[in-house]
Amino acid sequence: MPTPIIKMTGGVIRQQEHTILKNVNLEIFQGEFVYLTGKVGSGKSSFLRTLYAELPLPFGEAEVAGFQLKRIRKSQIPLLRRKCGMAFQDFKLLVDRNVYKNLEFVLRATGWKNKKEIHERILSVLDQVGMADKQDKMPYQLSGGEQQRIVLARALLNAPPLILADEPTGNIDPETSVQLLRLLREISEAGTTVIIATHQYDLIEKFPGRLLRCEDGALIEVQPSPLPVAAEAPGQQPSETASPSDAPVAAPLPEEAPSPVQQEPENPSADAPRPASASITMDLELVD
Repeated sequence: MPTPIIKMTGGVIRQQEHTILKNVNLEIFQGEFVYLTGKVGSGKSSFLRTLYAELPLPFGEAEVAGFQLKRIRKSQIPLLRRKCGMAFQDFKLLVDRNVYKNLEFVLRATGWKNKKEIHERILSVLDQVGMADKQDKMPYQLSGGEQQRIVLARALLNAPPLILADEPTGNIDPETSVQLLRLLREISEAGTTVIIATHQYDLIEKFPGRLLRCEDGALIEVQPSPLPVAAEAPGQQPSETASPSDAPVAAPLPEEAPSPVQQEPENPSADAPRPASASITMDLELVD
C-alpha cells in the first residue's frame, strides 16, 4: 500500500489561541488532485499554513512529505518547504527584480550553486508554464494571470512532490483561471500532489477532483454528486429506478458526517504560534 504524502490524525488547527478546526483525520496520496473548500474564515488557509509549518500543530499528529510537524525543528522548516511548492493569491513576487532574478533568488536560497544548472532549471519551469518569453519582465509589467503563472513556475523550481495553492485564481479573470486549473491538473497527472483552496465551484465542475470542505470546525470529505438519469427515448417505458424527481439538475452535494470532536487538553501546549511572515519567499534560508 502506498505511503501517504500527507497524514494527519486528531489534528487541531489554530490561529494564535483561536481553534479553527478540530479532530482532523485524513490521508492524501501522491498524485491526488484535491480541492479544499469552505466559507471565508472556515480554516482553508490555516490548514495549508499548518501543512508547510507556518502555523504550529498544537495537538494531534501530522506527517507531510516525510516531516513530523509536531516535532519539526526550525532548521528543518526550509527543507520541508522545498518539498511543498506554494502558490498564493497575492503572488508574493519580489517587485525589485525581474522574473528571472525572482526565480534565481529562490534556487540560490535553497542551495543551488551551479550557474548553468540554475539557468537551465529556470528556463525549464518557465517553458512548463508557458512564460519562457517573460524572463526579463518586471512583475508590474505582467498581467495578474501572467504573475500567477510565474508563481506556479517558482513553486515548481525544486520539483516538489506537493503543490499547495491558496486561492490561486482569486485575482485573475475566468478564462485565465481555466487555463491555470488545466495546468495544475496536468502537473497532478504527472505525479505531483496538488491541493487547491478555492470557492470557485464552476472550476471544480470543469476539473473534478477529491473534494474536502472546512465547515463548523471540522474538515469533512464531500462525495461527488450522482450523475443525472439519462432521458428515456420517446415511447419507451420509464425504468424502475427512474422517478419524476430524476431531473438533470445538480443535486446538493451529500456530506459525510464529521468525526466526533476531540476534546482538547485543559492545559494546551505552551508552544506559541510563530507570526506569519510577510512573504514566504523571504522566509527561505540560505543553505551552505
